[in-house]
Amino acid sequence: MSNGTQLRNDIQGLRALAVLSVILFHLNKNWLPGGFIGVDIFFVISGFLITSIILRKKHNNNFSLSDFYLSRIQRIAPAYYALLAITAIIASFFLIPVDFESFLKSAKAALLFESNSFFASQNDYFAPAAYEQPLLHTWSLAIEMQFYLLLPVLLLIVPRRYIAATLSIIAITLTIYSEVQLHKGFRQSIYFSLANRVPEFLIGALIALIPSGILKTRNKSNYAAFIGLLLLSSSMAFINEHKGFPGAWALPACIGVALLILSKDSFVNQALSIKPLVFVGALSYSLYLWHWPTLALIRYLSGAYELGVNSTLAFAASTFIMAYISYKVIETPLRGASSNKMAITKCLGLFFATIGTLFLASSLNSKLVAPLPENLTRYAPDAEICHSKIVGECLRGDISSNKTLLMVGDSHAAQLNYFADVVGNATHTKISVISASNCVTIPGFDSQRIVDWARAACNSQIEEAKKYTPGAAGIIIAGMWQYQSASTEFMQKLDEFISEADKRNQKVLVLAQVPMMTLNPQRIYRANTLGMHLRPSMNTEWVKANEKVRNLTATHPNATFLDLSKDSFFKDIPLQDDTLIYLDNHHLNEVGSTLYGKLATPALERFIKDLE
Repeated sequence: MSNGTQLRNDIQGLRALAVLSVILFHLNKNWLPGGFIGVDIFFVISGFLITSIILRKKHNNNFSLSDFYLSRIQRIAPAYYALLAITAIIASFFLIPVDFESFLKSAKAALLFESNSFFASQNDYFAPAAYEQPLLHTWSLAIEMQFYLLLPVLLLIVPRRYIAATLSIIAITLTIYSEVQLHKGFRQSIYFSLANRVPEFLIGALIALIPSGILKTRNKSNYAAFIGLLLLSSSMAFINEHKGFPGAWALPACIGVALLILSKDSFVNQALSIKPLVFVGALSYSLYLWHWPTLALIRYLSGAYELGVNSTLAFAASTFIMAYISYKVIETPLRGASSNKMAITKCLGLFFATIGTLFLASSLNSKLVAPLPENLTRYAPDAEICHSKIVGECLRGDISSNKTLLMVGDSHAAQLNYFADVVGNATHTKISVISASNCVTIPGFDSQRIVDWARAACNSQIEEAKKYTPGAAGIIIAGMWQYQSASTEFMQKLDEFISEADKRNQKVLVLAQVPMMTLNPQRIYRANTLGMHLRPSMNTEWVKANEKVRNLTATHPNATFLDLSKDSFFKDIPLQDDTLIYLDNHHLNEVGSTLYGKLATPALERFIKDLE
């Protein structure tokens, strides 16, 4: 094989660069915009090493599929399951019940190395909410284990002389497939997909097929390493979360890593072999495992993406301490086993111990803090409202009235169903409320930018809202403007929608986004009950977003912007007269929606009177 499978310090150095780049990106994506490519470095290295091992043993006629799978499980499972168990116990203390329920689902998926599929259906990797999910990073380990199931079978059934061609064809085909899928807008599912990561592993695998000594001189190794380092560093500096990734954008970095592996005698590889990098490389797996849950839980409790200096230092120290303990106490001792029987016993023991810990954590989460009443933790019973689905006629307020208003929007419209009841009954008006997650339900909404799982419901709800539009006496629009107004295309479609309403002689009332906090009040309640002292603070971005939408509304004679966000009603949020009115940091709960409806009724009365 080309570069041997003996321990190479330069590859340990590459692992160090990979994990440090990922950690830097996760700390602050502005520090290293392409730092997430560190995961792809790991994939290339894995493809190279595993292919080298399999082909060498195959050549020596001593390759065993069962031994291979056991060795991979022994390498990955002990520290991995320890992480799941310990994180579950810690999370049970601090996560509010709805968040812990989501955590448990991710833990169950992670338990079977299926978390990439779970998160593909739940999250955009780069979305703010994703920063608080303790097990999000397990998606890459799931992909790695899934790849390990497939690669040896492929290498065993394909004749040696056809392996390079076969791997090349697969890599090229899947890269093209990735580009097509990205073009179709499936950014989220592509990011977490095994099929779209396979080319990265196969680039490493192809390097393992290149004959040893192909770079015959030191100069050639230096040139290759320099080009590799340039490709890798420029990718990390200039590729960011807005690029379609992985696809073709992943190729420069992966080829750069491949060149560095190939040029093992270069000056770059010597630099990668220095002791500090080799040490970090040895800890890289445990560092990767522990850095993300630590960071996610800090952010969950602080409500802030960016950490202060003290928090950053505490994060760095705790991550390295936990990683070192994991490496010394769990990863290294349990990596070897005197027999296959012992290996199986260890892995099954860890697996079932982790399952038991998840049950224990679930019990702890529900018993540690008394749950809040349901009407304080939701904006309406899900079965009652037309949010991302249609339930009955979607009517609120005075449903016997002949006068109908249509309310459209995202979850900030969904939170106003009880608001609509109050306003509708007070003004003898029935209000159809049709909303969807992440999506303002107006024609032409740019649904390609929202998460994959929300897109179908978004488009469906838009079509449903269209049916109600012609018969509506007036239209109310509500949205999380902080998110929606950042899209130029959306603002254009909102402008067009209000203009079309004017042509139908319909007046439009655009509601301001309600004030937003940095931290979910339910988290504050739980943390403070457990003896911590958290306080809410305001996120001011919603103020700028409201102004942006206000200015657009002002250009239409048929539209009014109603902004009650500066009313004394909101001065003590998340409380109003000692009653919790928010269910999270930017949605009103049932009580808040009802009280907000009473506050807004005089303004709505004027709006409805103008329709006559």
